[in-house]
Amino acid sequence: MGHRFSVHDISDVTLVTTTETVVATLTGVTTTKPGQRVCLTGRVTLTTGTATTNVRLRVRRDSLTGTEIPEAPNDAAEAAAGGIESHDIYVEDSTLGERSGATYVLTVTQTAASANGVTSQQSLIAEVEP
Repeated sequence: MGHRFSVHDISDVTLVTTTETVVATLTGVTTTKPGQRVCLTGRVTLTTGTATTNVRLRVRRDSLTGTEIPEAPNDAAEAAAGGIESHDIYVEDSTLGERSGATYVLTVTQTAASANGVTSQQSLIAEVEP
């Protein structure tokens, strides 16, 4: 097993209707050789806003405007609007070279929401393959 980096947070993050929102930031991810894969797992527990039909999790490099690793499909909302539910994402980033202190962010977007949602727990884990 390679190196593991993680962030876990239980503070509330407001999801403003249909705006993509950063809910977790993981810093310091380092690879030591070209082509090393970074396996990223994210999990969010949230209460959806009114009229939400789908929830989309994304992992991006660097920031909210960074490169998406790779595109992830939407998840159908599991509960009625205002219900508590959990969503997961698993993606792999094959780096083009060594990276020192890289940052990844986990984002959430609600589809068709007419009111804000809120996360109550979020985590992002990166495992760098040996």
